[in-house]
This record gives sequence, structure tokens and C-alpha cells, in this order.
Amino acid sequence: MVHRKKQGLIFPEEAFNKLRPYREELLAMSQTYRAGGPEYMALSRVVIALDEAASVVMSKPSFFLTPWHKT
Repeated sequence: MVHRKKQGLIFPEEAFNKLRPYREELLAMSQTYRAGGPEYMALSRVVIALDEAASVVMSKPSFFLTPWHKT
């Protein structure tokens, strides 16, 4: 068996908090496109990827959710 060293973010919450404004901007941009259209879907996938990354890294599935935006 190979010994593997677990590497990761030292302060993951701080790192993901820095991404919060970008996620909010992506959500705002997606509202300018037709729901279900290619642009909307591309932006939605990025938001979903950020949500999933925060969920996996920090075990906080609702880290990015705010009262204003729920995806």
C-alpha cells in the first residue's frame, strides 16, 4: 500500500469566502439570459461547481446559500 499525504487548503472557509463575490456575479449574469439557454446553462454549471466544491472540501452543502439566492 502506498502512503498518501492528505493535502488541501489550510483555511478553506477563507478561500471559499473569496469566491463568494464571483458566485454572486455569476448568478446576476445568469438572470440576463433565457432560462434553459446555452449561456444560462453554462453559468449555472459554474455556480453548481462552486457549490459542490465547497460542499466536498468543507462538508458544508449550504455554504454559499444566502436568503436571496438559493440554487
